[in-house]
Parts: sequence; C-alpha cells; structure tokens
Amino acid sequence: MTHQFLLCVNVFVRSDWSNLLPELLRLVMLRLFVKDIIRASAVCRSWYESSVSFRMNDRHPWFMKYSLTSSRGPCELYDPMQRMTYLTYFPEIIGMSVHHAKDGWLLMHKDGSSEIFFFNPFTRKLINLPNCEHYNESAAFTCAPTSESCLIFGMTNIDGSNVGINTLKFGETKWETIHFKSFGCAFTSNNKIIFLEGLFYCLGWFNWIPVFDPSKRSLVNYIVEYDRSLALSTRTYFVEIKGDIFFIKIDSEKLRLFRLNRDKTWSWEEKDRIEEVSTIFGATCGSECRSDLPNCLRNKLLLSNAPHPMIKTYFFDGERYLTNDSDILFWDRNPIYQCVWIEPPKQCIDFI
Repeated sequence: MTHQFLLCVNVFVRSDWSNLLPELLRLVMLRLFVKDIIRASAVCRSWYESSVSFRMNDRHPWFMKYSLTSSRGPCELYDPMQRMTYLTYFPEIIGMSVHHAKDGWLLMHKDGSSEIFFFNPFTRKLINLPNCEHYNESAAFTCAPTSESCLIFGMTNIDGSNVGINTLKFGETKWETIHFKSFGCAFTSNNKIIFLEGLFYCLGWFNWIPVFDPSKRSLVNYIVEYDRSLALSTRTYFVEIKGDIFFIKIDSEKLRLFRLNRDKTWSWEEKDRIEEVSTIFGATCGSECRSDLPNCLRNKLLLSNAPHPMIKTYFFDGERYLTNDSDILFWDRNPIYQCVWIEPPKQCIDFI
C-alpha cells in the first residue's frame, strides 16, 4: 500500500496539477507509518517540506496506546493538536505494562515479575533496572533516567502486617526496602503516586495519605478530612498543578475538583474550577497539567483510560463533554489496552 501511494504521488508531480502537490502529500503522509514518513522525507525537497508539518513545535503530551493481549497490532501514537495518529511497532514492550510516565520515559514492568525497566518510545532506548526482591505493585520515578538525580519509588505488600517501600537511585545495583505498618492489601496496587517538593504522595485512598520522605527514609500517614458521600473509583485522577495536588472525580454529567490543603488541617477543598488551568492530560499512570498551549488544546481535560480511538474530552469553560458519551463505561477494570500520555522530543519524527 505504501509503494502504491508513493507511485501515485510521483505520477501526480509530473502532471499539470503540481500546484496541488502539498495537499496531496499531506494526505499521503496521513496514511503512512512513521518509519515510511521518514523515508519519504528523503526523496526530494517537496517531500521533505511536507514531512516537516508532522514535526513537533509545541511540547504537549501525545496519547500512546498498545494492546496488552496481542503482539501483532501496532502501537498508536496520537497527536491531539494535529489530530493525527502514527503507527509503529515496539516488540520491546510486548506483554509489559506501564507503572509511570514522565519526561518522555515509561517505567515498565511485567505483571507478577520483578523485571522492571525504562523505555523511551521515541528514541527506542531501553534501560534495564536491577530486579527487586519484592515485586513493586505500584511505582513511580522523580525525573528522566538521563538525570543523575533520578530516583525510582515502589510499593509492595510484604505480608499481612507490613508494607514495603522500595527505592533505587538510578545507577545503583541494589534496591533498598524499608518496612512500615501495612495499610491494607489493596492499597499498594490502587495507588497514584505524585512526587512533589522532594516527597512521594501515595494517593491510594481519599481519607488518608501516606507521604514518604526519601531523604529521611520516613513514612507519615496523614488523616484527611473529606466529603464522606464521595467514594474512590477508577473514574478518579490525581494531578500536580503549580505546586498543588488536585483530585479529579469524573461523574456522568460533570466533573468535581478538589484541592489538597497540606496545612495542619489536611483536608480536601472542593473547587468550582482550577485557576489559570490550560489542559489536564489524565491517566492512571501519571497525569499532567500544561499551560501555554495552542487554543485548540486549552481549558480541557483529556482522559486516556478509554479503549482507543475514543479520548474523552471535557471542556472546563462550558462544563461539558465533547460528545454525548458520558454513559459509555470505558473505564475497564481489565483493560485490553495500555493507554498513557507521554511527552515527545521537539523533533519526535526524527526519533521513531
């Protein structure tokens, strides 16, 4: 199919309609795999200029989705600004799930195994990490593994009475495990972890929040006041916005926003809206908030926990969803796809 498209373009260039070439090339590029776009850009100047339109100018996350049950399908990378999907194959991550996404990197693992590694889908770089004695049921990291300050944080159930905090400074060969009083069997697996101001906030439940300080190797459990009519479910997201932690609960008609007061009271304060927010990219393995984005992406909440191709979009200004699909149960407790938002490099098309 690729060669047929390129042959058509070659014939078209020789015709008298060559003034329509840029638009035709754009349509052709839409049908190509990323690797074929790169090859096409080397044909001539016109083809290169058309491929440039697919390059990144604004640093906004892309939607990444791949099958957890099949090794045959391609991975999809979707740019929400250009509204374009790129297809590629990552045999390195077949059968693997994502713990956490940040700074263009994925922290990945194999369910039930101590195998854990970093993977960058744009550079295709894979960095293996030492096996941890205790399987990390949830994990996160502070910054890209290209930084010397990268610290990996994981949680595991040791037994019925103890929970383990596993930490690994990138570059070291052995994990350090510290035991603390157990918070319940489900806590370590149902956890959204946010690293903020040197601390790991373990947001597994709504009414109490364990906070781990890696510098002191201490864990403090804060009891948090909240509206007891609320209940945590898979329709929840935690995100850091300009130094504050927000809890987002998705209801069928509109969403509810809560800011975490980390003063002496420790409480969730409901907000009508998030001040000066641009866009929230929501995901269970790491949500992000971005500002200074183009108008087409501003004041929205884009949720990635949906079976592709649907990305559920909520408009903060109009307090409404993009489509009338609020009753579709796309938060699957046993998903067949891994969905995540990941930040590409500035010229991502050169790396895939």
